[in-house]
Amino acid sequence: MSTEPPPLRSELLRQVFGTFATGVTVVTARDSAGAGHGLTANSFTSVSLDPPLVLWCIGDRSDAFELFMTSPSYVVNILPAGDEARALRFAGKGDQQVAGDESRAAPSGAPVLGGTLAWLDCAVRERIVAGDHVILLAEVTACGLDESAGDGLTYFRSRFGRAAAPLPVSG
Repeated sequence: MSTEPPPLRSELLRQVFGTFATGVTVVTARDSAGAGHGLTANSFTSVSLDPPLVLWCIGDRSDAFELFMTSPSYVVNILPAGDEARALRFAGKGDQQVAGDESRAAPSGAPVLGGTLAWLDCAVRERIVAGDHVILLAEVTACGLDESAGDGLTYFRSRFGRAAAPLPVSG
């Protein structure tokens, strides 16, 4: 006699997901009129080095959903520790425009935010519907790194934190 497992409670699942520490990014793109927009995302991950592929996920209720469903490219901006205000700004509801003086154009034209740890210019390869989100799989076409930018911004159990540079390996 088998017993059915209890149904998953969404609040418990959200708490369990929150125990996985992630980095914090702002994904940016330009609309058809050329205006830059951004969205905070912690669902970013690398997929492959050859070819260079990355992905991130966007919720189907996001205010930026239509933009990222139609844009052929985007930039993943990896935020440094201490940049919680910018992460929260781009996580808010409504249109999160990128001001012209806070970015420069990547080779694709998508905005690269100033003061980031690193950035990746990405050409969308595939959009995969997965439940209430869409996975955006893209090829990295250009990237940059600011080695002087310090530690990374993390998100763990609904709070921001810091990912420190690893200690040197002795040996």
